[in-house]
Amino acid sequence: RGLHEYSVEFEIPLEMERLCVAMTSGLLVALLLAVAAPNPAVAIDCGNNKSHNVFMGQRIWGDQLVFMDHPQKGGHWMRKVSADSNSGQLSKVINYIEVIDGYTDGNGGCAYLTSGGVGNNNVAFHLKSQRGEGLDFTIRAYGK
Repeated sequence: RGLHEYSVEFEIPLEMERLCVAMTSGLLVALLLAVAAPNPAVAIDCGNNKSHNVFMGQRIWGDQLVFMDHPQKGGHWMRKVSADSNSGQLSKVINYIEVIDGYTDGNGGCAYLTSGGVGNNNVAFHLKSQRGEGLDFTIRAYGK
């Protein structure tokens, strides 16, 4: 018989086959979850500084102001107040966002990015005050 007439067969143990199937299934599920999961809101931690300012992205030469909002609300005793700010669809892509807290004494609120942002043509924030305090934010988005 010639060299090419022989064939070698390997038998994979059943446990090893099950392990390979389980690992492949797990990787497939993880990939599907990563792709199909909705974008979560980015919670911007207020931190320990007195102004709860937020800066995202980087201004690029030629950027223009594409969105500005100045949400303000008075405080209510022992309650938190909130406001939403939404740019809607913009004609330009956002490169840089700044959210400036008007309360510089540590009594300001928190900004939560709820949709869009840098690299998108929209941005939306949910703003929340500290208990008993108001809101005073200036939101600016720059892009081209």
